[in-house]
Amino acid sequence: MAVYRRGKTWWYVFEFGGRRIQESSGFRNKTAAMRAEAKRKTDLMERRAGFTKSKPIPKFDDFSKLFLESSRQQHRPKTYSLHAWNIKTLKRFFGGNYLDEITAEMVEGFKSRRKHEVRQKAKDARLVTGTTVNWALETLKAMFYHAERMGYFVRNPVVGVPMFRQPLDSMRVITFEEQRGYLAEASQPLRDIAGIMLDTGMRPEEVFRITVENVDFKQKTIFNPFGKTNAARRAIPMTDEVSALLKRRVKEAERLLTTFVFPSPHDAQKPIGSVKKAHRAAATRSSIKGHFRLYDLRHTFATRAAAADMSLPTLAAILGHSSIQMTMRYVHPAAEEKRLAMQKFEKFCSEGVISAAAAAQSHGVPTIVTTVARVN
Repeated sequence: MAVYRRGKTWWYVFEFGGRRIQESSGFRNKTAAMRAEAKRKTDLMERRAGFTKSKPIPKFDDFSKLFLESSRQQHRPKTYSLHAWNIKTLKRFFGGNYLDEITAEMVEGFKSRRKHEVRQKAKDARLVTGTTVNWALETLKAMFYHAERMGYFVRNPVVGVPMFRQPLDSMRVITFEEQRGYLAEASQPLRDIAGIMLDTGMRPEEVFRITVENVDFKQKTIFNPFGKTNAARRAIPMTDEVSALLKRRVKEAERLLTTFVFPSPHDAQKPIGSVKKAHRAAATRSSIKGHFRLYDLRHTFATRAAAADMSLPTLAAILGHSSIQMTMRYVHPAAEEKRLAMQKFEKFCSEGVISAAAAAQSHGVPTIVTTVARVN
């Protein structure tokens, strides 16, 4: 056995299966560290750490290629591209390590260092956002789940590591005035896509892939068969405006002999892939200030639905969320709603103070009434 002290903690190092194992015991006592080393060797012998002669644990670099190939075959192009981009970053931190050498402590270290990196973008230099780090962590988590499904004895080091909280100001909710100007400037098919999102809360990709057979005008629903969870694969109710819009779109799809309501302009047998350029142009022409993404139309729907007293379980089902906690992230009171709510609060307090003073005077009790501006 070989144990040594690094700082206040004892570490052990030994050879096993042709590999050098060097890890912290987590103990400050030498005897406890030696016991930890012995247990680690026993675990390896019992195959609890993933060392088998028939299926040796791969290195991060090699397995990431297998993962990306699987993602290319199973996921949408957008998801595959995101995984590929994240793996470029993850390789800088975890490259050279075997999968079972990556620990939760290393993941925490990645979070901290990555969050404080400066992202160079043209002349703009800014820190990497928490959302960007979260995306990389989701890719890393998916990689380890894939490794488990392939029969490798590894533990997912991302499980239990908290994600960075999503900043509320990154989720935009547009006003009705902004909506009117934006839709007036939006070209087709963006105008119809945006209208569906504002009235159903569907994700952009879900709208892009609506097919004729998944639109039920009798039940007034749109069935979305895609998604990672059962909740995402759902029937979404239509408003009268969306129903009329889709009837027009379905007729056009039948004329083009395509099943897609929003076919690609390059190949009618494929769904449209993006409307980013049209969205940016419409946002610019309508003079919408601040960062405004197409996805924010989904946030806008969720916020308005909550303001209209739609129950959170119902809203979660319409949005395709598996939990109400997820839905709560998408519900943000707009500035006007908060102003009106504060007016109601002020009026309530004003009436309460006046009522209390009147009751006290009726009993002949001297009172000092605090002047509160009454809100009409």
